[in-house]
Amino acid sequence: MRTPNRLAKIVLTAALGSMALTACGTEDATGKPPAKASAVDVGASANPAPNPTTRMIPSDALETHPDPEIRALALVTRITNECAPGTMPELPALPADDDISRTVGPEEQPTTGPEPLPLPTDIPEPPSSEPTGPAEEVPLGPVDKCGADAHAERIRKAFDGESPADYADLRKKLTALDYLPDSIHRMPDHGGEPRARIDLRDMSMSDNLVLEVTGTARGVTAAYFGAPVAGDVKVTEVRRKP
Repeated sequence: MRTPNRLAKIVLTAALGSMALTACGTEDATGKPPAKASAVDVGASANPAPNPTTRMIPSDALETHPDPEIRALALVTRITNECAPGTMPELPALPADDDISRTVGPEEQPTTGPEPLPLPTDIPEPPSSEPTGPAEEVPLGPVDKCGADAHAERIRKAFDGESPADYADLRKKLTALDYLPDSIHRMPDHGGEPRARIDLRDMSMSDNLVLEVTGTARGVTAAYFGAPVAGDVKVTEVRRKP
């Protein structure tokens, strides 16, 4: 089963970073902080002007962020916007130590409710959602094709003619290129050379993009294709077209 869309965490992180910056505020002409807005003022400002204290920074500036998921999204954002400018918004500046998955404090622990009623034991098993056979690849849109070409070229250049020793070496170098470990999946070796598929469906415009990287005697080859998402299809099970 596929993991939940990782963009949910990243979007929330971006929102928290934006809120932290906006909360800084600015002083008025007297040097005092502005007064809090009343409920009437808030209702009257249905379309407020953008807050000048919210700094938007280019996605490539976040490609060195300590959170690997932020780096991965920043990479995809930059490449997508190079193919179709303005397609993906830039992220607000984020604190280096942001952590939206913090532990809930004792005062925030949920109250204990009544014990749930026991379920009957004669409920039939639900039908399996596993695919019945190999899935066929699906077409990609023009933006994803452009982005896939950029990813493939980036990977080929990173290996710079150096062949990966084995799958572990291939995976290590792909991870160092900011492709998330849980997105990299091993495939059977091709002619004795390691091979992997990188699942970018959660981060592509069409929600279908997959990269396939294969070791060669002079580096790697990098190709791409579309994988369906219905039925929890695994990228390792998609059958490529000839």
